[in-house]
Amino acid sequence: LIHPWIYDFAAYDLWSKPLGLLHIARHLMRRGFAVHLIDCLNGHHPQMRESGKPPPKRGAFGTGKFWRTVISPPEPLKEMGRPYSRYGISPELFARELKAAVKPAAILVTSLMTYWYPGVFETIREAKKIYPDVPVILGGIYARLCEAHARRHSGADRVVTATDTEPLLNALDDLGISPPRADSPLKTPLYPAFDLLN
Repeated sequence: LIHPWIYDFAAYDLWSKPLGLLHIARHLMRRGFAVHLIDCLNGHHPQMRESGKPPPKRGAFGTGKFWRTVISPPEPLKEMGRPYSRYGISPELFARELKAAVKPAAILVTSLMTYWYPGVFETIREAKKIYPDVPVILGGIYARLCEAHARRHSGADRVVTATDTEPLLNALDDLGISPPRADSPLKTPLYPAFDLLN
């Protein structure tokens, strides 16, 4: 599961967490899937802290800045006159994280703001460089609100727009990826897999 980079002129962490992705993680874990999360926006990533770059400033209650690298803006935004940046961990660390995981049966990428799609596209491109034969499934807010755009341009093999997990499980099943164990009725709601965050 991947929480992608943000590409924008500004971004600030007000307790930003990939809640939908963490809900999906818990559902997948409950069905017996082994789940690995790469949070590209992890401001506390230990290997980024060892990189020599000054860490982003964080407040006492967990809010603050993301890791940031100034990059060239897309052509339509070049006249803005402000620095355009990739927010999150380095591409090198992202690649190391992907390679360190056991080769996945599928890669699930979430998306947040619609105008952050360049970070989503780059995340998918980088993941496919390392695992070209692993299907990528895109979901989240951008995918739901801009479905046709996501299907045409994202590079994902599947785009899932539903807010519940059934269509995702169906997409996995269509790809020949079945849960290790059958689902059973829930007596209590599932809590998001916050334990996957560090």
